[in-house]
Amino acid sequence: MIEIQGHRGVLATQHGNTLASFVEALTLGVDAIEVDIWLTSDRQLALRHDSIVNGRDIRDGRLRDAAVEVLPEAVHRVGAEARTPTLEELLALMRFAGADDVVLDIEVKTDRAKGREYSHSIVWWLANILRVHESGQALRVRSFDPLVIKAMGEEIPSVPRVALCRYPVVPDPGLYPSDTYALIEAALAAGAEAVAPEVNLLDEKLVAQAHAAGLKVYPWTLVTAEQIANAVSLGVDGVCVNDVALARTTFAGLGREVPVPRPISLPMLR
Repeated sequence: MIEIQGHRGVLATQHGNTLASFVEALTLGVDAIEVDIWLTSDRQLALRHDSIVNGRDIRDGRLRDAAVEVLPEAVHRVGAEARTPTLEELLALMRFAGADDVVLDIEVKTDRAKGREYSHSIVWWLANILRVHESGQALRVRSFDPLVIKAMGEEIPSVPRVALCRYPVVPDPGLYPSDTYALIEAALAAGAEAVAPEVNLLDEKLVAQAHAAGLKVYPWTLVTAEQIANAVSLGVDGVCVNDVALARTTFAGLGREVPVPRPISLPMLR
């Protein structure tokens, strides 16, 4: 089966790291959910795509001081505000849903302006949490930073790791390169089990060479049926999407299996 991975949820693509979006993704049916984490100053692993909440950097303050943002009703059907949840809250939701086999794919967000101390701290705190849950929840970790991938392998080697890459305007020597050969070489050197190229980097050569090297391929973020169908034809191992319903429809149209829906309801999200 090719994995359908909900990326940033389905209720609101810009603000999808919410408990409501995870509930809807599970209800529709996915094999994996991708989330983004930042470490706050009070040592909370906050689920946010961007580090800025209401004009504040979530890394410089306590989670509760920068936890609520106003969302347009048109993109958030469960209310006008969305609270920034923590990784531990999502892990609890996965247990409640009986979704221990749905892969929780955690992107470790780093910022070189914060220095290596921040990167070491977020890896250390994440590893401590995942050790508690690794026997009861399917997990995976991803990052654009090879040092983060290597450090996670040293801290908790049982959790698979994914090398993320995008097409850079200006190449950054501290991150995974976009060149196919260099990406595969760097991914293997850091101990990654898979590569996750931005969709515009995906081609037959990348998939073939990654598979030959023993690496899985999870392109992101596929937003059209054509992109999804093309990725399937190239033989990728999973697709990371914003629109889970579109991915399911496309897979079904190609005669592929789709993940089992897990309808759940939380009173606070009604």
